[in-house]
Amino acid sequence: MEWITVDSKSGNQIPLAPKLLRSIPTSPRIKQELFTSTIEINTGIHQQTVTCIDELSELRLQVLESLMPMGGALLSSGTHPFSRWRDQRVSDDPRYHKLLNRLQWMAHRFNIFGIHVHVGMPDGDSCIHTMNRLLPIMPVFLAISANSPFWQGDDTGLCSSRVKIFEGLSQGGMPFYFNDWKDFEHCAGRLMATGSIDSVREIWWEMRPHPDFGTLEIRIGDMPATKADTAAYIAYVRAEVIAAKNSELPEAKVHPSLIRENRWRACRYGVQMEIIDPISEEPVPLLSWIGKRLEWLAKHGAAHEDLIVVKERINTWKKHGDGAVRQRKIFSQSDNINDVVYQMHQEDGWR
Repeated sequence: MEWITVDSKSGNQIPLAPKLLRSIPTSPRIKQELFTSTIEINTGIHQQTVTCIDELSELRLQVLESLMPMGGALLSSGTHPFSRWRDQRVSDDPRYHKLLNRLQWMAHRFNIFGIHVHVGMPDGDSCIHTMNRLLPIMPVFLAISANSPFWQGDDTGLCSSRVKIFEGLSQGGMPFYFNDWKDFEHCAGRLMATGSIDSVREIWWEMRPHPDFGTLEIRIGDMPATKADTAAYIAYVRAEVIAAKNSELPEAKVHPSLIRENRWRACRYGVQMEIIDPISEEPVPLLSWIGKRLEWLAKHGAAHEDLIVVKERINTWKKHGDGAVRQRKIFSQSDNINDVVYQMHQEDGWR
């Protein structure tokens, strides 16, 4: 997960990551990111959503306790509501500078923050089989995490402006259907052989196999607004991935044009979208669709405790909307964009 380091009083995005990392023991769980105003927190391997959230809480508290004497805090958002990408400092890592040199303006704008969920796969072909099944569901992951309505102080009118920044990369955006693992290997090998990427890590699709970890990595989500939103997101991703991995039903490939339209609707409307059902091709309110989807997942191997977490969060989304809706509500009440950062920090539920 990618947290923004901000000034606890002004809410400004500030470059505290280098100082923070020098002040704590070196850990593979707490890392620098592209910009010095970002901290990445990773957990170990978990079999349950609740234990993953518990570890995230502990790691986040460790980071926050070190930031507080520096006048810093952590913000959970897909974009900072008013900071400017031109003002961000690049971390002192040759890999990042090489990427910036190659990608230029596209990478310099990457002042965006997301949540990446890895789910273990038994083998390569199972990973591709699972990814193919999940492609039509990807927009739902975006919708329930949508939390980036503002960009450089402007209301974009979107619920996730972050995803529109990320898709500008040649290797960004939606992945593709693949026949099997060899088909994916051929794709990745061609990209490396032609100098398009240096490694598989530079395939930034919104869902991708991760050979180093033996996982399928879901990358489409905005950084969720709250602890409860994060738990529901992880639980729903796990439920869908496990059901897709275990399913023996024939793969029904949904046309990319329908997936792309649902992705746009998720970007624009978040949880308030009408999803075009991938099977019936009828528009349905998303939260109603998810409610029925949970019943299907329950019959296809998803963990009961994960489904309960998502079901309970649906009521909150119906009443209060997603993170983007809540950011706009805060702004409408004060007409001060700085208040958005302060209030979000107060209400994120991590403490």
